[in-house]
Amino acid sequence: MMTNTLSNRSGRMLLSIQMIVDAMNEHRWEFSPHVQGDRPVLRGCQFYQRGIQLRDDTLYIIPEGEGSRFPIHRFCYVASEDLFGAAPNIHSLHRPVHEIANLVYGVFRDYHDFEASLSSIVNSGGTLTDLCREGEKFFHNPMFIHDNLFSVIGMPRDIETTSRFEHNTESGIYHIPLRMIDEFKYDPLYQETLTEHAAGLWGNVQKSSGFRSLYVNLWDGAYYCGRLLINERQTSLKPSQFIAAEYLADYAMMIIRRDLHTKNNYYRSFDDTFVDLVNGKNIEQELLRNMLGILNWHISDRYICMRIQSQDAKLSVNPVSALRSILSTQLEHFTSFFYEQQLCILINLTLSGLNPGVIHQRLAPHIRDNYMLGGISNPFVGINLFPAAFEQAAAALSYANGTRSNAWLISFEDCALDYFQNCVTKTMPLELYIAPQLHKLKQIDSERGTEYFQTLRAWLLNERSISKTAETLIVHRTTLTYRLDKLRELIPMDLDDSHLRLYLLLSFHLLDEHAEEEIH
Repeated sequence: MMTNTLSNRSGRMLLSIQMIVDAMNEHRWEFSPHVQGDRPVLRGCQFYQRGIQLRDDTLYIIPEGEGSRFPIHRFCYVASEDLFGAAPNIHSLHRPVHEIANLVYGVFRDYHDFEASLSSIVNSGGTLTDLCREGEKFFHNPMFIHDNLFSVIGMPRDIETTSRFEHNTESGIYHIPLRMIDEFKYDPLYQETLTEHAAGLWGNVQKSSGFRSLYVNLWDGAYYCGRLLINERQTSLKPSQFIAAEYLADYAMMIIRRDLHTKNNYYRSFDDTFVDLVNGKNIEQELLRNMLGILNWHISDRYICMRIQSQDAKLSVNPVSALRSILSTQLEHFTSFFYEQQLCILINLTLSGLNPGVIHQRLAPHIRDNYMLGGISNPFVGINLFPAAFEQAAAALSYANGTRSNAWLISFEDCALDYFQNCVTKTMPLELYIAPQLHKLKQIDSERGTEYFQTLRAWLLNERSISKTAETLIVHRTTLTYRLDKLRELIPMDLDDSHLRLYLLLSFHLLDEHAEEEIH
């Protein structure tokens, strides 16, 4: 015997008219829906009878002949007859009322059973994978959950064959491929979706994935901590599933909060971590090791760092052209982030097998053609040296941005001496750094009209080769030998001392750079 009240539970899950509409469409029923103003407010459903107290959270099934007395502009209803009202409703079904009631009851039952299953998973200490498995039964499509680092934290095992995940054999963690992460990071449409608090659609059949995904971002207050995705692989996504997916996401957050031990660590993204690292903040080694593990990287791997900016320093790098059109086609095993209007790139040399020369050769033409400038650090072993390499890349970029350079991509090794010069000349006047022997030689040359200063410079630059030095100065070997002997008499110094020769060479370099700066 059918009762008047089909369902009147007090659970958190509220239904909408659209959920009934989708079920009727599945059964290929003919009817007229009116869903304008429809919201998830329905806790239950019951037959309408004259004289009962009506509620906003109840869906009323109107028996034939009772429609004229029902306030159709105020409360939600389902009617077999042609009953046009302003409130969300379904009418013109022209079916027996018991058949309509059975379907409506079935929809409420399915959603409330789904609610009970999710609650049981959370209360019994279940996992996000358990939640996904239950969700797949309800949505009839594969689904998974990833965190803010794109690590898969909830996934039924059978979805591995239908999604393109990478697997870290050491940690056992599946994650979104790094190339896709970088595509998402600089895709403006994807970035827009990261601000959404309601369910939405991502992708289309024209994209490389070949299917759409219903997604819900997972928020803990103002913190984005991941995303729940339902892939449209087996059945078509339905409008009512947006609300159900949001409800499922609420339960996912219950499990995440339950399992969360260190809030700040969990919500730290790759970009946040690398920015903190280069800013000198202390990063726990275990956290760093786990984050690198997502990329299949190790703390002790060999790396190299790059920094790229627009030739107009006031403009930020165009992320689409800089990353997707250049880096993704030329490099592998890298990650990138923005820092002070610069695109910063960290490349794992251990995994990529590349050397600095190849990287320079591949990227220099693209840097030039896109009106950008770049600086490259020296290779380094161990991620903890990244902050120092980051400064090296900045020094190289500064040199590329200088008026004396016509190069677009500079390696630190190409400007190391200039960097040393800038460092030392900041602490005391230039003349105090110069070897005193050179000051004396310049004074003698000035008084006697000799060329001892240039002779010593050429001899050291030619690595003390008499023949090469004579050729450089366009003098006879005998003349050169005489000058060198006379030079030693005038200013006693042991030119066989390698440390003295290095000091003299550095002094010559500083004087040359200073003279060139005065010209400019």
